[in-house]
Amino acid sequence: MNENKKIEIKRLYKYLRPYVFRFIVAVVFMSAFAGLATSLLVVLKKVIDGIFIDKNLLMLGFAAVVLPLIFALKGVADYGRSYLLNYIGQNVVRDLRMQLFEKLISLSHDFYVKNSSAKIMSRVTNDLNALQTAIVRVPASLIKDVLTFLGMIIIAFYLNWKFSLIVFVGFPIAAVPLVIFARKIRKAAKQGQKQMAEIYSSLAQMLAGFSVIKAFNTEKHEEAKFKDENNKFYNFALRVARVDARSSPIMNFMGSVAVAVVLFFGGADVLSGKWTAGAFFAFIAAVGQMYEPIRNFAQVNSQIQSGLSAAERIFEILDEEPTIKNTEEAVELKSFKNSIVYKNVTFGYIPEKDILKDFNLTIKSGQTVAFVGHSGSGKTTIANLLLRFYDTSSGAVLIDGQDIKLVTLESLREKVGIVSQDVVLFDDTIKYNISYGTFGASMDDIIKAAKSANAHDFISKLPNGYDTLAGDRGLKLSGGEKQRISIARAILKNPPILILDEATSALDSQSEKLVQSAVENLMKNRTVILIAHRLATVRNADKILVMDNGRITETGMHEDLIRLENGIYRKLNELQEI
Repeated sequence: MNENKKIEIKRLYKYLRPYVFRFIVAVVFMSAFAGLATSLLVVLKKVIDGIFIDKNLLMLGFAAVVLPLIFALKGVADYGRSYLLNYIGQNVVRDLRMQLFEKLISLSHDFYVKNSSAKIMSRVTNDLNALQTAIVRVPASLIKDVLTFLGMIIIAFYLNWKFSLIVFVGFPIAAVPLVIFARKIRKAAKQGQKQMAEIYSSLAQMLAGFSVIKAFNTEKHEEAKFKDENNKFYNFALRVARVDARSSPIMNFMGSVAVAVVLFFGGADVLSGKWTAGAFFAFIAAVGQMYEPIRNFAQVNSQIQSGLSAAERIFEILDEEPTIKNTEEAVELKSFKNSIVYKNVTFGYIPEKDILKDFNLTIKSGQTVAFVGHSGSGKTTIANLLLRFYDTSSGAVLIDGQDIKLVTLESLREKVGIVSQDVVLFDDTIKYNISYGTFGASMDDIIKAAKSANAHDFISKLPNGYDTLAGDRGLKLSGGEKQRISIARAILKNPPILILDEATSALDSQSEKLVQSAVENLMKNRTVILIAHRLATVRNADKILVMDNGRITETGMHEDLIRLENGIYRKLNELQEI
């Protein structure tokens, strides 16, 4: 067993430790099952010899009573084993699922940029299911079969030690293919689980882009892509199935050779009177049940390998650390009164490719500062750094003189509200979405926020008013309605600092008027960072900053900037007036 496997098993044991007592009880049930299986052979020997050799008719009655009783007790033992192992498996997976969720929700923005949501979903669902299967089935097969195997060895030696030694010669040979199969199955299982993540990813993209697919008649193209991913998984799964399918016939053949030897030589001993018929048939049954645990191990081996591969992929996420987190000396940001300062800030999403370069800016409390410029000029990056979705490469962002790296994330983000172009609504009620992040708000406060956001009228006309479900990603609402819900959420939060990132873009003129009016209500008595492509939304800003290649190239009011010859703002204004 390599070092990685040992580490994974050791880590899994931590999750199994709270259920050790139940596992011990399950082992007792498995021991009882193995003991009953062994006693069945002893009874078989006595019954056959008593009936066919001693002509004892009482043995018929004994067999009629005892054999069903043994099978009934075996059934009880097997039920106890099955229930307890399923109980343990369900609890371990529940705990892991909770830890995965806690880890995922704690990770930083960059993790989700680098990893698709579908592939993450695959780890939380597909890999956990594989691990649960392994936890439930592997101990049962290994412990029960090992105990049964030991019981059969004891009974075999009791019946005839010479033939038992002959049978045991085949066991070391039988172990060789198991080792080979284990390596092949583990490799194919791990590749298959990775490929299943690709299938999740393809499916998620199809669901997210369904309307685009329909509009561009690309159904066949998407089908071909999914077919390719599906076939790749099929090939990995078939590889596991081929290896798994080969194991049982090989083990059966080896078992049959051993049984054939016993039949040939043992049968001669029975005919010569050296061995009773009952002992002979009991011995044959014991040999057959000795090889059954080995066959079962060959089958469960694929589950072991799949479980270990799943554990490895699960622990990869659990081992992830957020790149943005509270430092040990972080203090609470109690209020915001004076200014936000970007001091010599340099930052890039990709190493050696800076978006902001020695960026300096002061935003005074109560100001509305607008950022305009071409895509990629660094406008949204300014907001991302303020929220600490990312940390600066050098320099610092200060709020009232405090470096935001030295304040708690919770207290920082409590002071900042955001309304963006891509509104995120949850598949829950309108009331829930407005109060999201301010869950203790009263219904009166929620309605007041909705009225300020020009949302109350359309909400009141919905089938269930504020209890109407917004649908997945708010699909039951129009773009303008979703935007106003988002604004109501920000109004209810009542933050001193507000980020508006393209909040009124991509709306029709009627919706834009309602949203713009709501935005103006939201902006009152706040410090606002306004990011926009449409210059009509920034004309009333206290200061307009034109961004180009991570630097501020122009500063002023709308009237000043349109008078600058060859200025970027003037060119943008001319383009939008055409």
